[in-house]
Amino acid sequence: MQITETSGYSLKGSFTPDLVYSKLWMARELGQQMKQHGIKRFPVAYILGSWYSNASILLRKSGVPIDRIINVDVNDKWLSTGRKLTKLMNLGGIAHMNKDANRLDYRQLKRPGLVINTSCNDIEDRGWFDRIPRGTVVVLQGRNRVPVKAHSFESLEDLYQQYPLRKIWTRGNARLEDPETDYQRFLIIGLK
Repeated sequence: MQITETSGYSLKGSFTPDLVYSKLWMARELGQQMKQHGIKRFPVAYILGSWYSNASILLRKSGVPIDRIINVDVNDKWLSTGRKLTKLMNLGGIAHMNKDANRLDYRQLKRPGLVINTSCNDIEDRGWFDRIPRGTVVVLQGRNRVPVKAHSFESLEDLYQQYPLRKIWTRGNARLEDPETDYQRFLIIGLK
């Protein structure tokens, strides 16, 4: 699996304002949807393409009630840095799994289950999506205007067509700018 991120592969690149904003936006929308749909907490959440544990850190700091977060990434160095960050910040209930997201079996999911992929552009294949159990809450984020090697979504509809959910709870887009270009990030939350 190849990851292509326009902000760079460094820890600093993972915390550019556009990426932080997009994850805070995701956390806020997820929290609102939980309230709207009567979900008090998630026992377990998988975060795919977790990089340096950025999304788990921002979810914890945002107060989204998740008992256990499992950060999944193929790059063990990024996971190791994420472990150190979450430990330094005294954030509990966060595990790290060095695995290809396309091979996950989601055996640790409990109802209501949650799978988050803020890296839809970067995870090749769709095994990760096809393996998600029916009835799981899924959070998807993708963007347009990405480097040639990564998949680009040109619209919300394009993201939905690639990863269709049984029920959409919310969806939207935000105009952002990374170090190279302006772009749109798309967000869909719903039930598989």
